[in-house]
Amino acid sequence: MAERVPVAVLLSGRGSNMRALVQASRQTNCPFRIVLVASDRPDAAGLTWARAEGIDTFALAPKGIGKAAFEAALDDALKASGARVIALAGYMRLVSDAFVERWRNRIINIHPSLLPKYKGLDTHARAIAAGDTVAGCSVHIVNEELDGGALLGQAEVPIRPGDTPDILAERVLEQEHRLYPRVLAEYVRHMTDHPALLRLRDIVQSLPDVEERTEVARTRFLVGDKPFAELLHDNAAGDVSVRLRAAADDRGVAESGQSAPTDQWVAVSVGDDSDWTALEERVVRAWELAAPAALLEAGGR
Repeated sequence: MAERVPVAVLLSGRGSNMRALVQASRQTNCPFRIVLVASDRPDAAGLTWARAEGIDTFALAPKGIGKAAFEAALDDALKASGARVIALAGYMRLVSDAFVERWRNRIINIHPSLLPKYKGLDTHARAIAAGDTVAGCSVHIVNEELDGGALLGQAEVPIRPGDTPDILAERVLEQEHRLYPRVLAEYVRHMTDHPALLRLRDIVQSLPDVEERTEVARTRFLVGDKPFAELLHDNAAGDVSVRLRAAADDRGVAESGQSAPTDQWVAVSVGDDSDWTALEERVVRAWELAAPAALLEAGGR
């Protein structure tokens, strides 16, 4: 089985969806594992459960320190855990645009309505008041718009005569516990590491101040928020390609018979017979082209 994708869960309460994800992660062939449960409420019941299950936790109240400091500490904890995906599970704090950008396409959320209907709070009461006959839940990618990211999956339940918001919430929650693990598993399967990515990661880990950002079909490596290498992967076909930042006079560009593209990137073929020693030299060169001057002046790699 391929390496399982490490996932961090953010919550603010009892964490019933977190529990569903943890239980799913323990099933044979599940493509993800839960490496951290974090909360903005140190007394959240979900943290107590996670600790009892032997899962690492992080808790910090943002009151008194400000949103930026709170998210910086949270970001440090997420990176230290090795998480590549964040699953919001009853996390009641809005994340900042800067946080979304740092984890672009790697934060997903479950919301108790059939989006795009009823974004925000009081979803069940609003569905009943509107006279809807069905309600449900949605899993979506998190972006800068409240509950506005791309939909990944939904589940419906009937709204029955006499339903109250609490009764409807319990019916929807049952579907949330089924939907979230399934959609998360489907999502991370697109991120399963290809052997070429493992080799590329080994190379870049020897370089200073490198950050890895994984998207659905692309893994990027950055230094100082500037990308210098990326691997594009199609897991269904098993195909991969590597692109590296290049100077206009890069030898590889010249040998390809093409002029350097305007954004100074060049494709490099990878496979079982690739010359990884030569590729390492080119990755280092790409890192040098992207690294901040201050880092290079301090000694570079």
